[in-house]
Amino acid sequence: MENRRLFLFLLYSMTFLWLWSSFFEPPPPEPLAVAPDANADADSATAAAAPESKADDGAAAPQPLEFADHPQTTVSLGSSDPESGFASVVTITSTGAAIDGVSLSSSQFHDLQEAVQPAQILGNNDSPDRTFSIAVSRIDTLLRQQDQSLEQTNWKLAAQTETATESRVVFEFDAPDGTVRLRKTYSLPRTELTGAAREEAFREQPHLYTLQLTVEIENLTDSPQVVDYELQGPTGMLLENREHTFKYRDIHVEFAGGKDAVTLNIATLQGYCNDLDRKLGRKAAPKELIAGLREDQEWVIPPRYAGIDVQFFTAMIAPLLPDGSDPEKGADWIERTYPILIGEDLREAPLSFPGSIIRGIGTAIAGREIDPRFADLSFRLATHPLELTAGGSISHSYAMFVGPKRRELLDPEPFVAGQVLNYGMFGPVARIMHSVLDFFYSKLGLPYVLCIVCLTVLVRGMMFPLSRKQAIMAARQKELQPHLKALKEKYKDDQQKFARAQMDLWKKHGINPFAGCLPLFFQMPIFIGLYTALNSAVDLRGQSFLWISNLAAPDALAQLPFRLPLGLGQDFSILPLCTVALFLTQQKMFMPPAQDEQQAMQYKMMNYMTGIMGIFFWHQPAGLSVYFIASSLWSITERKLLGSSVKSVPTSGVEVIIPDDPSTGSGKSRRSGNQSEAAEDKPQGFWARLMAQAEEAQRKAESERQQKTKKDKRR
Repeated sequence: MENRRLFLFLLYSMTFLWLWSSFFEPPPPEPLAVAPDANADADSATAAAAPESKADDGAAAPQPLEFADHPQTTVSLGSSDPESGFASVVTITSTGAAIDGVSLSSSQFHDLQEAVQPAQILGNNDSPDRTFSIAVSRIDTLLRQQDQSLEQTNWKLAAQTETATESRVVFEFDAPDGTVRLRKTYSLPRTELTGAAREEAFREQPHLYTLQLTVEIENLTDSPQVVDYELQGPTGMLLENREHTFKYRDIHVEFAGGKDAVTLNIATLQGYCNDLDRKLGRKAAPKELIAGLREDQEWVIPPRYAGIDVQFFTAMIAPLLPDGSDPEKGADWIERTYPILIGEDLREAPLSFPGSIIRGIGTAIAGREIDPRFADLSFRLATHPLELTAGGSISHSYAMFVGPKRRELLDPEPFVAGQVLNYGMFGPVARIMHSVLDFFYSKLGLPYVLCIVCLTVLVRGMMFPLSRKQAIMAARQKELQPHLKALKEKYKDDQQKFARAQMDLWKKHGINPFAGCLPLFFQMPIFIGLYTALNSAVDLRGQSFLWISNLAAPDALAQLPFRLPLGLGQDFSILPLCTVALFLTQQKMFMPPAQDEQQAMQYKMMNYMTGIMGIFFWHQPAGLSVYFIASSLWSITERKLLGSSVKSVPTSGVEVIIPDDPSTGSGKSRRSGNQSEAAEDKPQGFWARLMAQAEEAQRKAESERQQKTKKDKRR
């Protein structure tokens, strides 16, 4: 009976599911619309205005519209020869009248692999996306009848001129229905300076790297019209040194009116796309991703500028306001700015545990050619619906900076793009360090490796008084280690009494336990500032030293036939190993011997952490390793000089009191004379004798002051 009921239950359930799926299941949801509602309105208006053909049944069908098929052509603004006065060369294609690529003319920015070729900063994508392509909804609706789009259709080359001050090109496109005409005018400035003056202008004048675009929409009819358009931001930003880079493509947006700036990295953007996939219950198509990001992740405040940046270069677009406009309101014709993915979608399908762990281990060991972090991203500027009067026109201008990330180029208007430099918490310190490096390199003409060494010497020299104080405290603490060990043995069952006795001992001999932290407190901002300055110094790129061809990347002494574990890649670098070896040498030379097992374990942990730092340094620029090597050699030499001069001075011959009762301070006394006698047997140099005499004079003055105080008390 029970089996019969179970069989009937299964039969009825399967029958119900079959009937539901066959006759009652709702249709799948429609994909998200690519165009906003405004586009739909424009589509309906265009369809209504289009000519109709009457079929036999009386239904109206739109008649295909003809449009001029202009020849495909490519023009260049500027020149790759710096002698021409151009800081860059811009390649523009008639396909969408968009930018196909941008390169810089200075030999400093040549390709890292092909040194004779300029590095292409923009246009490194294989997708059809192009910088400054434009989409107009009402025109695209008409072009879709011919399986075309405004961004993929050839425009007419209307004019091209070049003068002593600029190079200019004009493209035009007429809508298939003859209602509007689009015009895009590009202009690139040039300088008439020569020689050193021109080179200085390339370093300090941002307008030489700034391309200006003017978008005009002209009404060709006798009735008012409404149009809107979207402008594509920079695409195909150069991403160098992929295996070792720490900086991927980011979007930076700063808004009019002083609103908070936004930085969007590729991982966050891919997370937005994953959210859309979960919302749809499947992987979204590229057009669905664009539509979803446009509606859910847009920025509705007009941007002061928006740009893409990598480690050393940036491409930024700033709307140029007409005269008399309110800067606080910004470009009031821009409705929204929204991010998009460019080219291939490199997102990985999520794996459940333990699949994700296995894939992570495999990636770390073997590496991977396709990395989601390498994905390209950009943004689009979308306008409000724009009203065109009968026979009238509108005109909007944009400035696009494509060049190196130098503060002299990014700080001036119209960008004022301090956000792009991204110096972090200790920005003022990093800016100072950057200025010093620039002074050594551009003003004194030193090789960049010597600039790093000079900066190290300058910084460590300024820190010498703190380093000397730290060395003296370390020497005193080292001489008192046996006495501290005796105190620990005496109060091994009472940690509070031991702590009080230790503090009394340090106080009696002038030791401040927090004095050793003071140099670290001052050195940390300087260290972080130096690290940031060296990681963002564009002049470091392409600089050579010995076997190193690029100080902005690991030295890569050799390439191994296999990939190293832990994601270290195939390059074998020697400078990170030298850096770690010097760190371990410093620890062994200057740390006091371990007094117990706990301290010995702490020392082992410090050695392990230093080894882990070697993994961190493996991907760092060679210039940063040069700094740490120079700093470590300076520290070793400094501590050797200071150590020879202070190790017999602080506590030699000083009465060391080990109190029986920490509360009263009474107890037995010992003298550290043996250590001083051993130290006096060694010959001392001029530096050591000078430091010893200064300490001896200070000690005598202190002794005389104490004797005078005792005499005053007796009276």
